[in-house]
Amino acid sequence: MYRFILVLMVMFFSVLTEAQLRMGLTVSPQVSWLKSDVSTVSSDGVQMGFNFGLVADLFFTNRYSISTGVTINNTGGRLKYADSLSFESNDIVYKLDPNASIKYNMQYVDIPFSFRMESNQIGYFVYYAQFGITNHLLVGAAADVKSTTITLDGVGCKKELSFYNMSYNIGVGTDYYVFKHTAISFGVLFVNGFLDITQNTGLLTSDNVSLKSVVLKLGVLF
Repeated sequence: MYRFILVLMVMFFSVLTEAQLRMGLTVSPQVSWLKSDVSTVSSDGVQMGFNFGLVADLFFTNRYSISTGVTINNTGGRLKYADSLSFESNDIVYKLDPNASIKYNMQYVDIPFSFRMESNQIGYFVYYAQFGITNHLLVGAAADVKSTTITLDGVGCKKELSFYNMSYNIGVGTDYYVFKHTAISFGVLFVNGFLDITQNTGLLTSDNVSLKSVVLKLGVLF
């Protein structure tokens, strides 16, 4: 994976000076969830969110580009803990009984790097496929906690989560050209995290919790 990231970064910088730049805006709703690799921590449902910001495609041929950008990603998920645990908010450590449920609300700055392949234009449409990686930098976090003795709403919990996350992304879509150089973009993107987003500070057994999302990618390209 690290070799793949290195190759992708080298490709990006090598074509930067020669590339044709296309920029755009995106506002993309998504469904996300959390998954643990231990049986005592389980997913407790999906969560709606959205991702918005700037996107850019750096074309090194007519139909191939490196897709990147900077977006604000509002995401999260729910986990249920079979064992008791300690939950650390920004100022207090809470002791939670078994079967506590925690809804995590995270805000990341996302910086993706994807390889994008496009078809020839067919009428007003261009179809594309993409795959690559996304870097996630945590800038905000809050949680809703429900247990037999404690209920918390919107309590800050950045100490519970890792600052950096990484995922791979893969998707398909189409661009509809309303003018020669202006298109409305539609796509579906699967984002699969492979780093642990939690700090494991209050668990009896360390686990690896990954963040996964299905994104309806919407945007305007110029």
